[in-house]
Amino acid sequence: MTSIEHAKDVVAADIAVTIVDTDVHPMPVSAEVLKSYAPAQWKDKLWPTGNAVAPIPHFYDTPDSYKTNSMRVDATPPNGGIAGSDPDFAARQLLVDAGVSIAMLEPMCDAQLPQAEHVLKAAHNDWLADVWLGDNNWHGRWRGAISVTAQDPVAAAREIERWAGHAYMAEVLMTPQTRGIPFGSPHFDPLYDAAARLGLPVATHLMGQTPFELIPIYPVGNPAHWHDFFASWPLLYVSHLMSLVFDGAFDRHPDLRVVFVEGGFTWALPVMWRMDRIWQQRKGDLPHVKRKPSDYVREHVRFTTQPLEDVNVGVYREYLEMMDLGDNLMFSTDYPHWSYDSPEWAIRRFPAEQRERIMRGNATALYGLPESVKALPSESPGSGGVTV
Repeated sequence: MTSIEHAKDVVAADIAVTIVDTDVHPMPVSAEVLKSYAPAQWKDKLWPTGNAVAPIPHFYDTPDSYKTNSMRVDATPPNGGIAGSDPDFAARQLLVDAGVSIAMLEPMCDAQLPQAEHVLKAAHNDWLADVWLGDNNWHGRWRGAISVTAQDPVAAAREIERWAGHAYMAEVLMTPQTRGIPFGSPHFDPLYDAAARLGLPVATHLMGQTPFELIPIYPVGNPAHWHDFFASWPLLYVSHLMSLVFDGAFDRHPDLRVVFVEGGFTWALPVMWRMDRIWQQRKGDLPHVKRKPSDYVREHVRFTTQPLEDVNVGVYREYLEMMDLGDNLMFSTDYPHWSYDSPEWAIRRFPAEQRERIMRGNATALYGLPESVKALPSESPGSGGVTV
């Protein structure tokens, strides 16, 4: 069998795009690799911790999770290294075996100090473009996220402009841990302006590599376990979503599109209900909010599906039909993490009339993706994967 790495030397057939995965996490082979992309004066300041000041805390409080670093055990490349660090193996496992047509790559990186975070994320962007979006993307099935620091929106805007012309950079990625500044604040306007002007959605994904004071803080204190942290993730997104609407970000940036990644989505409907009710009864408090909050959400916001709730499928489908968010949901796996949602398992949880939009159509429209891609070895039209 021809390896994926060398298949570029063979004329590949075109196959239809059927599944777009909007949450995949590529990993560097080592810190030394990332270090090679950083300015000389920062190499010894950012590494080995990659966090500028403090060591990376570990939320995973079981022996097995320490060993796997939250990754799928079977996603470890045959030649060793951490899961997600080998583009060729990831392509075979995710694109060929799981049937994903196009995958959105979202590196996980964070730092405490604004300048350090900017340098760290810029280094990740250079690495991503070189290692994943260069020769290893001869098939055009990897798409990248431009990592930016939310702490310095002006620097973030410059980084967006640096990469906006890249053929495979498809979105902007920022952390939602923003030192108490909600997403609707004018603080982020330079970042939003650059992204909207250049036609790039702004995605947000909790990084979890920062010290405890930068993760969601409960009114009763920090979480005691990783489980608390992961389960409370949507609470942070709820606050940012309300701020985007009530603080007028979408009125200031009518072309802005925001993607909430890996926070689920079933919480969105009751939040929209409550926002609509409050706004309807007290419109005079917010004269700049000219439409129902739920209308803003439906136009400007997208949610990725993972992690899907593992509940009664029939009841779940009924709830999704009631939510009527089929145009706002985009499928995601969270590959190569242990919480991976396979396409074959996930699609059966969606109402039949929403499946094509969730699995492919919404992401294709948002990111301007092609209708077909190059087949990889052992792929052919209609082979593998999931029928949408």
